Amino acid sequence: MTTVEETPRVALELRRESVAVPAHAAAIQCQEVVDLYFGALAVADLSKPPSPATTSTSIRHKIAGINIDATERRLRHESWILARAFQDLLRGVRESLERAYLLLEIAWKPHRVKSGSTLAEFIAPFKKRASDLKFPDLLKYVNESLTEPLNFSDAYRSLQNARNCLEHRGGIVGARDVDGSGTMRLMFPYVRIFYERGGEEVDIETGIPVNAEDGSDEVTLLMRIALRERSFKLNERLKITATDFNEIAFSAFLFGSELMGKLPNGPKDEKA
Repeated sequence: MTTVEETPRVALELRRESVAVPAHAAAIQCQEVVDLYFGALAVADLSKPPSPATTSTSIRHKIAGINIDATERRLRHESWILARAFQDLLRGVRESLERAYLLLEIAWKPHRVKSGSTLAEFIAPFKKRASDLKFPDLLKYVNESLTEPLNFSDAYRSLQNARNCLEHRGGIVGARDVDGSGTMRLMFPYVRIFYERGGEEVDIETGIPVNAEDGSDEVTLLMRIALRERSFKLNERLKITATDFNEIAFSAFLFGSELMGKLPNGPKDEKA
């Protein structure tokens, strides 16, 4: 009697929670850095270059500074901080996308591998394909494979454009950053808090009293995720405040959570 040996099978568990981790970690870290250094810049005397930090055993060289005023020095420092913060923030968003790509390509599909190959060798081709994709293409591919598309996907592409402007052009909007109308648009999701008055929605703003206009002592606060937009013209500086960045970091955190939540649970959930 001839027996047929079954092909050995290995089960690989991929945890969807890991997809959100890079975006969440980057959002928390980058927000802390921007809050810390923007706060320090706000109270620092920037009318002249800062004194070098020295110790009793150190020798420091003094490099002649350029002749700029406090306002320009602050703007340059802020642009430098934002460039690094955007770089790390978008790196976290991309890593979450790449993890989602791996899960979508590997999970729920049988794969044949050579006997004796390692897990790293099996995953390597998938990781390379993900890393080779440009950000818009990677976002588009993953988005089309989710149970439903991500909200505000255009906003995350605009954050990538802002990162490029800060990193490569010092935050000065260049020809590569603008659209056909000569405008660069920066968009990011944020939590909109508002109340209704006279049939209209009124945003809650710092320092502005809530006025129900109907004699009531209380109003009901409502919240929804909305889209904030900033517009910049050619040769204009990309001005982003610490408050703006707080909302931008939140949008990255939201991205990780939404991406994790919209991953299919199995083949039956995948789009036809």
